[in-house]
Amino acid sequence: MKKIISIFLLLFSAFLMAQPPHQQSPPEKRMERMNKLTAEQQATLWSKKMTLELDLNDTQEQQVYALVLSKANTHKKRRANRPKERPNSEEMYQMQIDLLEEKIAMKKAMKSILTPEQYGLWEKSKKKKELMKKKHLKGMKKQKNKH
Repeated sequence: MKKIISIFLLLFSAFLMAQPPHQQSPPEKRMERMNKLTAEQQATLWSKKMTLELDLNDTQEQQVYALVLSKANTHKKRRANRPKERPNSEEMYQMQIDLLEEKIAMKKAMKSILTPEQYGLWEKSKKKKELMKKKHLKGMKKQKNKH
């Protein structure tokens, strides 16, 4: 009886090990799919998600859509004009300044569109997403170092 149980456990564990792990698509593939969308599609998706998260009214949703559409268009242009070789330190500095200025403008625009409660929720969700991104990047670095 013990032999049958041990054989069964051995076969069962081998069966479990043979199953491929269920994983979501890698972030690179998700980003690639997102970049294939037009700027209008990206803006629509983002504004609809924000409407669900923050309970935006129609006017707010339209304002967020316009803001996100302009951001998506500038992002597409920046990706299209990205240099092939690595930029020098002065170019990197300028790129980082431009990104920070865009973030500041986005924050000011969102503050004018949203109510104080909605703005607080938006800030909290934004910080949460940044933490998740940092954790993910840290995990990616560990994986690269292992290989």
